[in-house]
Amino acid sequence: MSFSEAGKRLSYHLPRIGLSALIVSLASGLILAFYYRPMGDVFRNVEEITSLVPYGWFLRQLHYVAGQAFVILMLIHTGDHFLKKRYRTYAATQWILLILSLCLCFFVLFTGFILKGDKEGLFAGQIMLNLLQAIPLVGRRLARLFIVSGPDFYFLPYLYHCFFLPFLIVYLIRFHIREWLPDRVTFYLTFLGLFLYALWVDLHRDIPPGAMVEHVSGPWFFLGIQSLLKVLPPLTAGVVIPGAYAGLIMAAPATGPAMGKIIHLLIAGLFCLYVALTLKAIVWGI
Repeated sequence: MSFSEAGKRLSYHLPRIGLSALIVSLASGLILAFYYRPMGDVFRNVEEITSLVPYGWFLRQLHYVAGQAFVILMLIHTGDHFLKKRYRTYAATQWILLILSLCLCFFVLFTGFILKGDKEGLFAGQIMLNLLQAIPLVGRRLARLFIVSGPDFYFLPYLYHCFFLPFLIVYLIRFHIREWLPDRVTFYLTFLGLFLYALWVDLHRDIPPGAMVEHVSGPWFFLGIQSLLKVLPPLTAGVVIPGAYAGLIMAAPATGPAMGKIIHLLIAGLFCLYVALTLKAIVWGI
């Protein structure tokens, strides 16, 4: 098999595997949503789901790995389109919706990270609150749409993670779903792989909110921003730079041949830089 044929097969199968993972994630998340209580002692509630609900630990791990797999495969799929410059064949609206849905996927993962209710989730939620409040003029009002301090800290992330965002993402990629719809073999094999992972790999140990720890990190895709927050103002590192980068990718189809090549290289270079910051954070710590 030639390299080009392997690439075509990969381009064909990855989005279908990703959609299979999305189905598994939605199904397992629906069950967990019935047991989750966003008010009160959330950490204790999550621990009860893990240890007292029948197969709760398995459902948590299955939901986690399926959601991660879907977003990672969607990121690879979008990167495949970008590297092969397929965005030039897309209508501008379709490309913008694809990038927007990818951004929302990462936001779903981030809200899920918050909803653990442990030290890391509390830390991540507080960072999101601070970043939103740092936006001039509208920051405090905007923050109240996504997260608030106090006893209702987890309520809005719960609504977004469990109800609003999944439906919005499926709506935005509805045209792509028709092309990616997996066959039974692909779905069953994907489910088997996720099932075995959830069964054999231990669930990540949650850190109690009151525990004294030396380092607290966010989810893997947020580590680069955490690195930037050390050297740049919160508004610049957490809002302006990510927003400008997403806008640059969305604008790629609208650029001419000469400018398009520069934009293409700039986007790829900035992505490699962010990956380097993420790896640095993983290896040497934040």
